[in-house]
Amino acid sequence: MYDNFSHQARQIIVRSHKYALNYDEYIVGTEFLLQSLFNELNSSCYILLKEHDITEQELIKAFNDIIVFRKNIPGLIIYTNKFKEILEKAGEIATLTDSDLVYEEHIFYALLKTDHTIAKVVLTKLNIDINHLLEEIEDVMDWEFEAPDSDIDQFSFVEDITELAHKRKLLPLIGREDTLNRIKYILNKKNKRNVILIGNAGVGKTAIVEGLAQLLIKEKINKRILSLNINSLIAGTKYRGDFEERLDNFINEVRNRDDVIIFIDELHNIVGAGGNDGALDAANILKPVLARGDINCIGATTSDEYYKHLADDHAFTRRFHPIFIDEPSVTESKEILYGVKDRFESFHNIYVSDTVIDYIVTKADRNIVNRYFPDKAIDILDEACSIAKSRNMTHLSNKIIDEVIKIMNNQSLDYEIPSSLNFYPFLEKYYLRYITNVRHGHKPIVSVLCESNGEHELENFVDDIQDIFSIKHEAIKTINLNNFGDDHTISNLIGAPPGYVGFENTNTLTKFVHKYSRSLIIFKNIGSASYKIEQLVRDIINTGYVEDFGNNKTFFTNCIILGTSEHKDKRIGFINQKGKQSKLDHYHFNETIILEDYRSVNQNKDYFKHVLEDYISSFKNNGLNIRFSSYNQFVEALCKKVITINEFEDILFNIYKDRHKQYHTLEFKVDSKQNRIILSKKD
Repeated sequence: MYDNFSHQARQIIVRSHKYALNYDEYIVGTEFLLQSLFNELNSSCYILLKEHDITEQELIKAFNDIIVFRKNIPGLIIYTNKFKEILEKAGEIATLTDSDLVYEEHIFYALLKTDHTIAKVVLTKLNIDINHLLEEIEDVMDWEFEAPDSDIDQFSFVEDITELAHKRKLLPLIGREDTLNRIKYILNKKNKRNVILIGNAGVGKTAIVEGLAQLLIKEKINKRILSLNINSLIAGTKYRGDFEERLDNFINEVRNRDDVIIFIDELHNIVGAGGNDGALDAANILKPVLARGDINCIGATTSDEYYKHLADDHAFTRRFHPIFIDEPSVTESKEILYGVKDRFESFHNIYVSDTVIDYIVTKADRNIVNRYFPDKAIDILDEACSIAKSRNMTHLSNKIIDEVIKIMNNQSLDYEIPSSLNFYPFLEKYYLRYITNVRHGHKPIVSVLCESNGEHELENFVDDIQDIFSIKHEAIKTINLNNFGDDHTISNLIGAPPGYVGFENTNTLTKFVHKYSRSLIIFKNIGSASYKIEQLVRDIINTGYVEDFGNNKTFFTNCIILGTSEHKDKRIGFINQKGKQSKLDHYHFNETIILEDYRSVNQNKDYFKHVLEDYISSFKNNGLNIRFSSYNQFVEALCKKVITINEFEDILFNIYKDRHKQYHTLEFKVDSKQNRIILSKKD
């Protein structure tokens, strides 16, 4: 933040916290900044206050007469928000006065311009006229602060990104020098001086435009970047011709002006915007001026939206030079976070070490899927700092980062080992990887090939997987591969190529995983799949991702993959008859299980005891006691499927809904001859 501050200005800031320590204060307020400025000999503050006959003793007395309550954290120096606001304003004033560096006069002027500060209270107590001081500084320094008149500012649907850069409200752009240079070359052309940035959401398209605005200021280039908001442009245009008139007025204002660059985020929205009942849409209105080079324009959109909405309109897209923005690498993402972390430290008053930054990027790469760097790493940093701040912490820790990642993945923060895990010992290591966020590449949490002769065993297993890995019911996707015997049906799972029927439609599998990143995917009858579908499932299991026809990757890192096949013998999936290798062997599932081998009688005893205890506890809370003539016999009958939980539940609820009969105790037993449940006693 202080890179553009002169040595003198930095010394003033350092001296401020030394004055604060003289008062045993660890929170540095604006009054200490005023004292430091006054003690800088020959500074504007010193000279002007001396002219008003102010001495250091009078200044200190005014400090002591003011009681300020602040919560100190011993050992940690913190600058107040007003202190930081003054330094930010000083940077803006330095820019407005064409100064390369921030000097003491900029800081003093910013201090006088900032309202509701202790420093101004002190000056008021000393009978100083603040406005008169400001005028004196402007006269001495020969400063003029007149806002430039421009008819462009009348338009409510534009935002001046350059102005935001002036006010230091934008994050710095780290890297992307080649991209910025390419944009500059295109914008300086004679014709078709327009760029479209194409890339996945979160890779930094808007950040590049904001970086360009900061570069214009740094290099003192007299240009403004105006962001055109299409939704605001359309808002309020009730009658035919209103939209065209509003857009035409804006174009006429900016055309042939070398000092304006238009930025349109979500550029695909201009196709069809305002065009109804035969009216021209925004894209057609812009085409002539874009081609002639009357305006400079930068657009941004995602790859999906570009091919879906823009690619077919060749007359529009040929007026733009496409620049594809790739996701930054892990190393590049670390550099980006090193460069922006001071902004978050300053905002949250939290110290963030480089080690924590490394940890954030590494964990984001492994655990936050179907989102892109640097956006996902910055989101983690911001949310983690917010949590640390709410807990009155001074340093950001790896523990908080883990907590944020679990929240983002909808994982529980407090784990209890589920009882269902006891039925499947082979799942234990995958469960431990899941709760500790330890991953091997981008592979799914676990992939299991399940062999069974009936739906009942599969339903039980799916229920247990839901319980073990805390999967929501709506996050379960079942795909019956009997319906995917032909290669062309792959488009139903990952979408059709551009230009083919169905390309615009949402696809089944990849859209589902984007919506529910932590999900359970069940491929039923996996032996019936065509070669391409078999290859798709194999890619998901072995690499953890698939690519659609637009080269967009969908990651299955937080998914559980189940494949099902009919159980013919206990070696299916490995060796078929006559020693021929089965097609199922090629899928490389982590585990292959025969479902009827699990939930044996002994294992199911614990399960059914747990279920019965839930019923006993729940109904006791509703004033109804449940007993059994022989509890062990009842559990044994459930394990052997002589009776079922559903039958037991039906009897319970039929009695419970008959509220006019006030029973307090119900006793059950098993009729082993007729294989049914008998209600032996009602009190």
